[in-house]
Amino acid sequence: MAFAEDWWKDSFATEGSSPCDNNDSIVTITDKSVDMWEVGCRLDKVQKINRLDAVILDMTCTDDEQGAEKRRELLLKLDNKVLRYPQNEVLQRCSELKAQPGLTPKPGLDPKARPDPKG
Repeated sequence: MAFAEDWWKDSFATEGSSPCDNNDSIVTITDKSVDMWEVGCRLDKVQKINRLDAVILDMTCTDDEQGAEKRRELLLKLDNKVLRYPQNEVLQRCSELKAQPGLTPKPGLDPKARPDPKG
């Protein structure tokens, strides 16, 4: 687990989405970069906001089609999650996005073929 001041450095994905090993909403943030599905960003400046668990990230982002662009994002810590603004997106740590039990049917069982509760 990251130190308290480094809570924003980790791999995240959209809240409630699939585990990160097969997820295109993954965002990996380090002290030098922010890497997303098709966009990579170099952190130019990180500003910690006093008395809040929040940081402002100033970055230069590049992709294969549009070249470089400047971006600014706010990350706000929410308990075990992170609010990413201006996307207004809630992110969960990849370590907390586990496969949901009961969502994958067991082999040989048809979820539609349930016994009639009336007998």
